[in-house]
Amino acid sequence: MHHRRNLYVAAFVGASLSYIFNVLAFTGTFDIFRWVVFAVLFLGFTYGFERFFGWQTDSA
Repeated sequence: MHHRRNLYVAAFVGASLSYIFNVLAFTGTFDIFRWVVFAVLFLGFTYGFERFFGWQTDSA
């Protein structure tokens, strides 16, 4: 679980920085609520894909 947590943190930090810089570059404003929604969706999809891949590799 330790390696998985490190991957989640690294992916989250990278995606968050990318989101923040892109939002600031294209809109010039930053909304914390939209970032929270992005963070929840990002972590949810990441966890969901991990579970899906695990399910697919365990069944083979």
